Amino acid sequence: MNNRLLRLSFFLLSIPALAGFFVFYLIPFVRTIWYSMIDNTFQKNFVFIDNYANALKNTYFQLAIKNTFIFSLVGVICIVALSLLLSFGLFRLTERFSFINNLLIAPMILPTASVIFVWQMVFQNDVYKQLVKHATMEGFWTVLPIFLLYIWKNTGINIIIISAAIAGVPKETREAADLDGASGLTQYRHITLPLITPNIMFVVVLSFVNALKSFRESYLFFQTDYPPDAAYTVQYYMNNHFRKLNYPNLTTGSVIFTIMLVIILLVFYQWENKYNDRIH
Repeated sequence: MNNRLLRLSFFLLSIPALAGFFVFYLIPFVRTIWYSMIDNTFQKNFVFIDNYANALKNTYFQLAIKNTFIFSLVGVICIVALSLLLSFGLFRLTERFSFINNLLIAPMILPTASVIFVWQMVFQNDVYKQLVKHATMEGFWTVLPIFLLYIWKNTGINIIIISAAIAGVPKETREAADLDGASGLTQYRHITLPLITPNIMFVVVLSFVNALKSFRESYLFFQTDYPPDAAYTVQYYMNNHFRKLNYPNLTTGSVIFTIMLVIILLVFYQWENKYNDRIH
């Protein structure tokens, strides 16, 4: 009886969250799918997958998809590796000096406009423009300011999450490894890292989501709807079609991109489950 009451209580408490999910996410997404299958919002002629075929052939949509995933992939690899290295180095310091956590979280809470102002002073000058113009990898140098801003802004929260996971590793395990003569690097590689793998996976997903949210910083930095080709992402594509009131193209791009993200996340979580089963 107690279990039934407990389950009923959980269900009743989850009703507001479920209602919000249906009203603000599921129902709008179903309407989005409908809009992606009509020719325009006035005549509303059903064209089925014609919009999808046109979007996949669109040069700008292809460019946006490519740039978005390149930025996300490189960004996630770099930020997770950097977060792991700094977490192992700052773990002892954060235990003694709690204010370090406040410093790590500061980049996320600073106003974006003020940060972009500093970034523009550093990167939008004649010296940097000449470097970009004559560099062999012009696209890399063009995106570099946004990439560095993404790393600087999101590394702190990753360090806090990983440091908390390291603190949760049982001290008895470390002491047993010390008695066996395992070095610090060996302990981190064969003990700490496997034990905090679920937390690292969460950091990877969080970093991936934050990479997709870098549009605001990019838009404020370049101050245009049409940035250099190397910086043109899916968010620019959708924003431009929203300005043109071209809802079929906007919704089509949204649905395609959502499907890609769902597939990537499902593959990632499937790999995580297999890895955890192998570890345990």
